[in-house]
Amino acid sequence: MVYCKIQPKIKTKISQKIMFKLRTSLLALFVLLIPLSSQARTFDPNNIITDEELLAKDSLSQAAIQAFLTRENSVLAAYSQTVEGKAMTAAEMIWQVSQKHGVNPKFLLTTLEKEQSLIHKSTATAKALDWATGYGCYGGGCKEKYQGFYNQIEAAVETQQIYWEKAGQLNFKVGQTTDSFDNFPVTPANRATANLYIYTPYVGYSPELGVLAPYGGNRLFWQIWHRYFSHQKFLDGQVITDGANYWLIQNNQKRKFASRELFLADYAQADAIFASAADLAAFPDGIGVYFKNNSLVRSSASGQIFLLEDAKKRPLVEDSALALLSDFRLAVAAGEISSVSENQLSPYSLGSNISNASVYPQGKLLKDETGKIWQVKDNLKREVDPAIWQNRFNNKIAAPVSAADLEKYPTGSPVLLKDGVFAAVNDKYYVISNGERVRIEDLGIFDRLFGADKKINALKITAALLEAHPPGNNIDYADNTIKDAMVNTPAAEPATNYGASFNSLSPEGVMMTGETKELTVKFKNTGTISWPAGDIWLKITDKDKITSSFAAAEKINFTESNVASGELATFVFKLTAPANQTGLLSQEFTLYRNNEKISSAGKFIIVKPGVSGQILEHNIPVAVKNTWKPVAIALKIKNTSADTSWLSRRSALEIYNADGKASPFYDKNDWVRIEVAGVPLNKSTIKPGETGEFKFTLDPRGLKKGLYTVKIQLKLLDKGKTVYLDGKESWNLEIRVD
Repeated sequence: MVYCKIQPKIKTKISQKIMFKLRTSLLALFVLLIPLSSQARTFDPNNIITDEELLAKDSLSQAAIQAFLTRENSVLAAYSQTVEGKAMTAAEMIWQVSQKHGVNPKFLLTTLEKEQSLIHKSTATAKALDWATGYGCYGGGCKEKYQGFYNQIEAAVETQQIYWEKAGQLNFKVGQTTDSFDNFPVTPANRATANLYIYTPYVGYSPELGVLAPYGGNRLFWQIWHRYFSHQKFLDGQVITDGANYWLIQNNQKRKFASRELFLADYAQADAIFASAADLAAFPDGIGVYFKNNSLVRSSASGQIFLLEDAKKRPLVEDSALALLSDFRLAVAAGEISSVSENQLSPYSLGSNISNASVYPQGKLLKDETGKIWQVKDNLKREVDPAIWQNRFNNKIAAPVSAADLEKYPTGSPVLLKDGVFAAVNDKYYVISNGERVRIEDLGIFDRLFGADKKINALKITAALLEAHPPGNNIDYADNTIKDAMVNTPAAEPATNYGASFNSLSPEGVMMTGETKELTVKFKNTGTISWPAGDIWLKITDKDKITSSFAAAEKINFTESNVASGELATFVFKLTAPANQTGLLSQEFTLYRNNEKISSAGKFIIVKPGVSGQILEHNIPVAVKNTWKPVAIALKIKNTSADTSWLSRRSALEIYNADGKASPFYDKNDWVRIEVAGVPLNKSTIKPGETGEFKFTLDPRGLKKGLYTVKIQLKLLDKGKTVYLDGKESWNLEIRVD
C-alpha cells in the first residue's frame, strides 16, 4: 500500500488553473487517437455532460468507488494518505470530497484518468499522485502548497463548485458562443459543460469537427466518461423497449418507432433491449422513425425523390433510375410515392446519388463458383461472411455468378455486421455500433444492462470478421449498485455551548479592482447558548493570513442585540478590492469569542480587472455664496490601476447632481460640455502610478441657498470604463450655498 503524508488542505484560484490549462492535458494524443470517423456515440462539444450528472454526489458509494478501482487494477486501489491525522484510502478521499462539495465522484475519477491516467495504470510516479488533477502547475513549475493527492482532488471539485456559483461571470457561459483555445466556437448547452471548458478550454482532437490540434481536452474527458460512467447506457444502432413502445438509439437520442409493425419490419422482437424508465429518461427524444429501411419517399418541400437506406437518404437524380429498384419492388409510378416532410427526413444524412448508370444501387447477392457469397452494390463487390449472410440478409438465396462476371466489379471492403448486433469471439463479447466493435468488459454489467439472454444468443463470429470492424471505446461501466455496508453508529449528541454555521454572503462576491462594496454575512447560532451583542465577532482574513487584502475591519460585530440558538447573526461591513490583484481571491470569514475560534467559512470573491484612482488633493470649498464669480478648482487624481493608462483627450471628469442630472454648478464658459468639467492637463497619458491634474470652475451664481451634492465621475471614453475613485463608482461631496 502506498502511504504518505500531505500538506494541509488548500483553496484554489481560477486564474492559476486557467494558466495551467494552457498546457491542458496534452495527454498522450496517442491515447486519444481511437478512430474518430465514426463513434458508438456522437460527440457534441456543446454538451459534454449534463448538470444533473455533474451534481450527482450520490452516484457511487464509497464501496462502489473502491470496487471500481480494484476491478480496473488501478494504482489508486491500494493508495492511501494521512489527512488531518487520519489514514484514508483513495476511495475514501474521493467519496468524502465529493460529498463535501456536492459534486459527482465520477467527475473526479474521470479527471484523474484524463490528467494522469490513474484509473487504468497499475503503477504511478510520486509526482503523478502528488499532482493528480494537474492543479497549481503552470509555466513549467508547480506550487508546493497544492501538492498532495487530497489537496489535488479537493481543488478540482471545489473549483467546479465555484464555477457553478459564479455562472455567467466567467469566460464560458450557457448559450453564449466562445472560441475554445483550439479555435472551435463552443456554445455550452448547460452549466456543467461551461464548467468543463473553464477548467480546460480545449475541445480536443476532433477531426470530424475540423479540430486537429493535438490536445486531449474535453473530447478526452467525454471519451473516459462514456467508457466508465455514462448514464446513456445504450449505443447508436441499438433498439430498446419498455414493453409497449420501441425506440432506435441514434446520435445520443431515442427515436420512437411509429408502430410495433414498423419496428418488426426491420428487426426481430429479440433484438429489443428492455429499458427502465430511468434508462429511457437519459436519452432526449429525437424525431420518430416513420419509415422502414429501403422506403421510397418524396420531399414535400423540394419534390426530390429519395431512397431511405441505412440512415441515409439517396437522391434519385433521374426518373428512369426507379427501374433499377425493381428487385425490391419499388419501381412504382412517381405519383404513387409518399410525400413526407423535411422534419421526417432530417434524421437521414445525404447519401450517394442514384442514376440510370448506377449498378445494383440497393445491392445484389451473388455466389461464386467456390460457394463464397458476395454483395454487388454501386458497382463494387464486397465479401459477405457466413455470419453476415445470416445476420443482415437472413440467409437470402444468392444468384450464381461466374468468376469472369464477378471479376468485372472492383473489390470493396467486406460487408459489416448490422448495428446493434451482439457478437462473441473466444468468450469475449462485443456490440456493433456505427460499424465499430465495442467490447463489453464486465460480463456482470452485460447481464444487468442488456440481459443474460443477449449474451447467450450473441452471434458467434470469427476473429477475422471481428477485426474487419474498427475498434471503438470499450464499455467498462462502473457498478453503481454496490452499497456501503451498514454501520450502527450511536446517535450524535446535540450541539452544546458555542457553535455556528455559515449561512450566506450577499450581494454576490464580485468586485472591480479598487471598488469598495458593502456586504452582509450571516451565521447561524448552532449552539445552545445565546449570543449577547459584542460577545461574538467576525474577522475576515486572506487564506492562511492574519489580515485581509480587502482592507476589512479588524473586528466586526453583529447588528442584532441578541442571537438565540437557531437564529441568524447579521454582520454588515465594507470591503475594498485590491487594485493590484485580480481573479478569484480567497477570504476566510471566522467567528471568535474571547479570541477562540467558533466557526470559519472560506469564500471566494472574484475581482475583475478594472480601473481605479485615488483622490490626492483638491480645493473644492465646503461653502460658497451665490453671488461669487466661478470658483477655480484644482483636483489631483492618482492612477492606481494595475495596467490601464488614461489618455488625456479621452479621460472625462464628469460632474452631476445627486439625482444624476446636470450639475447646477455647470460653467458654460469653462466646461467642455454640460456634463464634462475637464480633462487631465499636465500629461497626454497618465500611466499607472502617475497623477493627473484636472482644472475647472464651479459657478454658484444665482443658485438657491441650500445644500448641494456634487457627484464626480472619471470616465475613460476610449475604453468605455468608469474609474473607481477611492473605491467607488463616483466621488461625492457636499457644497453649501449661502
